[in-house]
Amino acid sequence: MEIKTIGIIGRGALGIMYGKYLADRLGSGAVFFIADEERAARYRAEETFCNGEPCGFVYRTPKEAEPVDLLVFAVKATGLERAIGTARPFVGEGTLVLSVLNGISSEQALEEAYGARHVIYACVQGMDAVKEKNRLTYWHMGYIAVGNKNGERDERLTAVTDLLDRTGLEYKVPDDIIRMQWGKLMLNTGVNQVTAVYRAPYGKVQKEGEARAMMIEAMKEVGRVAKTCDIELTDEDIAYWVSLIDTLDPEGYTSMCQDVLAGRPTEVELFAGTMLRMAREAGISLPVNEFLYESLKLEEKAE
Repeated sequence: MEIKTIGIIGRGALGIMYGKYLADRLGSGAVFFIADEERAARYRAEETFCNGEPCGFVYRTPKEAEPVDLLVFAVKATGLERAIGTARPFVGEGTLVLSVLNGISSEQALEEAYGARHVIYACVQGMDAVKEKNRLTYWHMGYIAVGNKNGERDERLTAVTDLLDRTGLEYKVPDDIIRMQWGKLMLNTGVNQVTAVYRAPYGKVQKEGEARAMMIEAMKEVGRVAKTCDIELTDEDIAYWVSLIDTLDPEGYTSMCQDVLAGRPTEVELFAGTMLRMAREAGISLPVNEFLYESLKLEEKAE
């Protein structure tokens, strides 16, 4: 099994970053973006730039569909359901499907739509991409972690890691990809939501005070929910993420804060929303995440 063709759906920060990187190494004939007729026409009419360079992306609509070897979902969580329908004609018997969305729920949605045999689990970390309209800037690509939810290293996973080796994209194959996804969720639920509520850069949570304490408590609440799913997130995990946050540009902004400042819908349902639903089922309370959820929902209604 060898991955020769890649379809990407979602032309946000991660879609552009990975799309440009892979197309530069595999050729525009091997890497293209999937979009409905209206979006494709709009995208074709306006060039996209990545670190100042024109991307020259190729776009294909469902009417132009042929099965791809790898289908990458890089949409916002709010657009996942629609994207699943748009991309369906590109899924063949041997197509592998990989999501770079935040959270712990996109793979389940993809499995329900296409079948579990197609889906490789993933978690992306360490990138600092910032998108403003049709221009993306980043300094660090970070890495992508890939794996099967049962921990097996089968030919499907090997096909993905072979692709990453060929293109030089940094990656990891953790022993437990699900725990890694929960760890990333814990990070995002803390830093993304708190900086978004404060409309503030990383510097706000890098110093002692109310915002930093709120961030850490929101992360601890994720750990409480994870425990109900037999996922053990520890104080050491929180300390690791907090130390990582402390190394970031104090004037930089999380993606959720960027959304709030730009008046866009946020991924609050993916973070606090998911945690609150799971907490209710488990009979536990999450006061900090409830406050963050309500605050961000009010922000969205105000726009």
